[in-house]
Amino acid sequence: PFIGMSLVLVLLTIAMSVLSYLKRKTECHPELIRKALHIFMGLMTLSFPFIFDQAWPVAVLSIVSAVILSMVGKISLLFSWGAVLKADGRTSYGQICFPLGIGILFTLTFGDPLFFSIPVIILTLADAVSALVGMRYGKHKYFTVDGAKSTEGSLAFFTFALLGTLIPLILFTDMADDKILFTSLIMGILAMLFEGIAWRGFDNLAIPLGAFSVLKTHLVLSTEELSIRLLILAILLTFTICWRHKTTLTGSAILGVALFAYFAYTVGGLAWLAMPLTVFIFYRWFMPTRFQTIENTHSMYAVLSVASTGLLWLFWSHNSNSPEFIYPYTLAFAAHTAIIMIAHIRSRGINALRLRVIFGGTMRSWLLLFVPFIIVSGFSSETLLLALIAPFFILLPVIAFYLTQNNIRNSSKTRWAKQAAFAVMASFLGLIPVALL
Repeated sequence: PFIGMSLVLVLLTIAMSVLSYLKRKTECHPELIRKALHIFMGLMTLSFPFIFDQAWPVAVLSIVSAVILSMVGKISLLFSWGAVLKADGRTSYGQICFPLGIGILFTLTFGDPLFFSIPVIILTLADAVSALVGMRYGKHKYFTVDGAKSTEGSLAFFTFALLGTLIPLILFTDMADDKILFTSLIMGILAMLFEGIAWRGFDNLAIPLGAFSVLKTHLVLSTEELSIRLLILAILLTFTICWRHKTTLTGSAILGVALFAYFAYTVGGLAWLAMPLTVFIFYRWFMPTRFQTIENTHSMYAVLSVASTGLLWLFWSHNSNSPEFIYPYTLAFAAHTAIIMIAHIRSRGINALRLRVIFGGTMRSWLLLFVPFIIVSGFSSETLLLALIAPFFILLPVIAFYLTQNNIRNSSKTRWAKQAAFAVMASFLGLIPVALL
């Protein structure tokens, strides 16, 4: 293993040195240089299942490579490598995420070259081709956290992610052709969403681990189940894109909504999908009138804030097989919706007008979310009682959010983190009546 590790580090050093020399001596576009390194590193890692018969050498390699590449620009000896790794004027952690993503993926898939190779192929080829297509042909832009991506680039990513899954499954498995096709289409769409929502180089981590998760969870399904999931995914993606002009979200945030909605469906079913979709469709009408016309304002930070609490209860319910956790799950989305209504108000004490706004937001969010809750949970006495006491558990976190609202920047990261924290508070308060009932 030490010979293999040394060989990989030597090849990486040679590639970095050659490409940095070409960058200095030619007028080659910087993105071409960066993607050439990306492809070289990806193709080199495809040999790992055949070079290493243990997982630890790749884990060590990934950590050592990440540490070395993180020093670029800080150590004079490595200064020339900076132009190969980083885009001008943009903060990126891709040079760290790439080796770490490969190391984690190899550890998770050790002993299964196919599960390792497909995510690496997608990361290597689809990501590089999408960047180059977007650079050359990208006319239809959508905003992300740290810039813009193109629809053309995303479609190119989808195409190569589909082919990067389809061809290996055809060549190296005996799966039925229709099952391979459905799996590859789902992979292409989901991998495109992982790439579309990521920023600052975190796609180098999200794409391989996300692709592995798709393989792990979808290859065990029947052809019929895959066809249903593909249909649901296509409907969710089409709907969220068509509804985008009725929201305040950026392009990548819209893709994030589609990804979370599909995850909610696959883990919890249609009942757990109803809550986030309800918020997505109607939240804009909870905003003050002067904010209802804004567009492309709220980024992936907003989606992460709203989805984070939902993810907590989805995982908890799935792992414990406890469907009653849909109550705190619904409370979390109701709290988010109520907070959206009062987020523009700076905390200046309590008076009748402010209390009216806070109570109004609480009751409107309660009606919006707990009508679907009663429908999906059934008209039992326990369900009705839980719904009737829900406003109390929504109101307390909303008041707490208001009292801490000194900065009313509507899209600041601090605001979204705070909103997520108070939504978590609402959902955990909801565990009390669930436990008693």
